[in-house]
Amino acid sequence: MKVFVTGGSGFVGHCMIQMLRERGYQVKALARSEQAAKWVSHLGADVVRGDLLDQAVMTDGMRDCKIVVHVAGLLSTWGSYETFYQANVVGTQRTLAAAKTAKVEKFVQVGASASVMNHKPLGHADENFPLQQPTFSPYIATKSLAEQQVVAANQPGFMTAVVRPAWIWGTGDRAIPQLAQAVRAGQFIWIDRGNYTYTTTHVANVCHGAILAAERSSGGQAYFLADDDLVQFREWVTTLLQIEGVTPENRSIPYRLAWKLARIAETFWQVTRRQDTPPLTRTMVRLIGQELILSDRKARSELGYTPIVSRVSGLAELVRSRDQILSTLS
Repeated sequence: MKVFVTGGSGFVGHCMIQMLRERGYQVKALARSEQAAKWVSHLGADVVRGDLLDQAVMTDGMRDCKIVVHVAGLLSTWGSYETFYQANVVGTQRTLAAAKTAKVEKFVQVGASASVMNHKPLGHADENFPLQQPTFSPYIATKSLAEQQVVAANQPGFMTAVVRPAWIWGTGDRAIPQLAQAVRAGQFIWIDRGNYTYTTTHVANVCHGAILAAERSSGGQAYFLADDDLVQFREWVTTLLQIEGVTPENRSIPYRLAWKLARIAETFWQVTRRQDTPPLTRTMVRLIGQELILSDRKARSELGYTPIVSRVSGLAELVRSRDQILSTLS
């Protein structure tokens, strides 16, 4: 059976292609650039050159596929609403339209737990929590709108579903190296000392859950995906940073102060039309500055989901990857 994957050259997409192939699927992957094409080809996927706005190209690429796994999208803490809307909403609309035209049977989107975030901490959230479109975060708002479109597109003969991972981690993650660089530059600071509970999802568990959704979902559903255990945010991030070779300082500011400083920074960047990213944004503060406890009970009961990578084995893999890189450099 053939599966069409968007975002195959990224962190999650890389793992998705590998896992699909390991489970016997043939994979076709959308590639926007020559570099992306080389990478997905190296992973064993057939390359379809184009991007999320190339509906005709995607339609042709999907014609012999039974499943689409839509991973691509814009994940950033800064940018214009229009940029996020084009990537996350219009891109999803066109991917859905291409899949329908190509008579694809199943469509699964890798969404985000952030789609239910507003100003409040999330404790024991499940899929009954309403989707949010907060004005302070184009990322959260557009991921929520994209999910709505996917779920609404479900119909007989065209099953759609969304999986919502929390903080995705694992080998190939780009967020932790960026945080490590902030520590080295003296720009890292905790929010509320990092003393809150948080949900994470290893990248392999994300891909496993998405494949199960394609195989088993009844359609028109969203599912939170999580690792088997919760973490204390400060301890968790410190562990990941120490694997990168740095230890964060103890500096911390209250959440409310972080929020105000982020608003000030955003305003300054907008007024001065700076092209780089502010050191603090409200999206960043919201995503990692408060408690996040998610229930994956629905995925477990309806899809038979259980994590396939434990925290211990995932961390061991990160250490091995680091050691291999250091060995290559020495």
